[in-house]
Amino acid sequence: MVARRMVRKCCLPLLVLVSAALAVLYIYLVQVQGSPWVSFGQSQAGDKQKKDEYIVWRGEEQKMEVQQKQEEKKHPAEAAKEKPRQNQSAVTERKPKGVPRSLLRNAACPACLGDNLCEEFEDGMIDLGSEVTIGKVKAYTGTWDKVEVMVTQCASEERLERFEEFVCRNLSESATSCDTGKVLLQEDLKERLQPAHLKKSLQEVFHPNATSSLQATTCMSKPFLKLLQKTFDDNGNKRLNRLEQAHLYSALHTCPHLALLKAIPRKKLPVPAFLGACGNLVATETAGKPLSMYLEVKGPWQVRANLSLQLLQMLDDFQNKDPDWLLMFVEVSIENFSVSSDGRLILADLGNMTIINKHDLDKNSTKKRSSVCNKACFRRFARNLSHRPETSCRQAGRYSQLMYARACQRILGCWQTERSGEGRVTLSSSKDAACAYGRGLLFGPPREAKQELEDLLTECVEETKADGRTTALKQIRVLLADLE
Repeated sequence: MVARRMVRKCCLPLLVLVSAALAVLYIYLVQVQGSPWVSFGQSQAGDKQKKDEYIVWRGEEQKMEVQQKQEEKKHPAEAAKEKPRQNQSAVTERKPKGVPRSLLRNAACPACLGDNLCEEFEDGMIDLGSEVTIGKVKAYTGTWDKVEVMVTQCASEERLERFEEFVCRNLSESATSCDTGKVLLQEDLKERLQPAHLKKSLQEVFHPNATSSLQATTCMSKPFLKLLQKTFDDNGNKRLNRLEQAHLYSALHTCPHLALLKAIPRKKLPVPAFLGACGNLVATETAGKPLSMYLEVKGPWQVRANLSLQLLQMLDDFQNKDPDWLLMFVEVSIENFSVSSDGRLILADLGNMTIINKHDLDKNSTKKRSSVCNKACFRRFARNLSHRPETSCRQAGRYSQLMYARACQRILGCWQTERSGEGRVTLSSSKDAACAYGRGLLFGPPREAKQELEDLLTECVEETKADGRTTALKQIRVLLADLE
């Protein structure tokens, strides 16, 4: 009995202590790590619930990502404009696919048209496809998030180097060791972006003695510069900071036709959407199939007749659609146009086009001429436009018919020169080596209309009486509309 009492006195407190310790341990495990006494099946059920919750969450996240990509696909220009710029040195999910830096020339920025798409080019978001040469510059088909785009060089290497040399010679303290981008950022270009300064600098960079020197800036005016300044005001504060000044100054001296494309609203003219730029590369909406492809396809004549009517209407719009601006080509060609998937004619290339302020036109420039104006007359005007723009730009309204004459001669019909020196439009279905500019878009018309259409197109090119071109164009429209 004594021994049993001794054991009870010694062990009972020990058992109480052990029980208390176990209770504390159990409470700790339940609160911190969850119950340690769950079965294997219960553990799997909990994991499955968490997995299901993750799948639902991830599914919603992926759905939002898909919706966002679809919106960017519909409006890539707005997506590029709204997307915040990221640190170029940051690690991205996409691996660079190698747009060569020598092709981008983005190290020269801000001596470039812009840099809002540098991340997309450098990180491989915009893939370059097949190469197409347009004059001295290269263009590429491309894709941006599975959307087809056209990527074009802003200017040729020769012109870019000439511009950089001009900047270093005129704006830098050292003409030998000069970073054009830094020089343009350090300089307040406000005064240099005035017409008087620009006319001198553009003449030096573009060499106006060349016959193909007509640019968007040929008929420079203050309203035109205000239009461009509004376009290049990226932050929308109604004044250009030094970065925006540098972009505009560079664009005017290297690729003014692309600056014009950026400025023209699509509601005014059917032009490709301007998506953005990086260095020497500019991305635009794909304009569609080149119009020249329709010279090879033996499709319905009515399709080509409809495109011809659209072309004549577009030339009308260049002159009449906007109350303030006259757009004028001197050397309009079939390469300037494309056809969208729904059959609309698109002005794909604004090279060799100039924009003229209608309020600067001579009052007599819109009056009917009392004499014919053909090849020699137009050639004289085009030469004066390049060499004496101050006078010729004011007379542009009188000579804007040049665009119709070029279109009838080089796009709509086959122009053949006879031994006598006189020319004539023919619409033969076969490819004739005698065609000066290739087979015309209206080749192979209905037999009953062929002769009349050839005569009217010939009068469009070489009018035989005053205002004969205008009369012929009206009759061509009626004839084509009846034959569609």
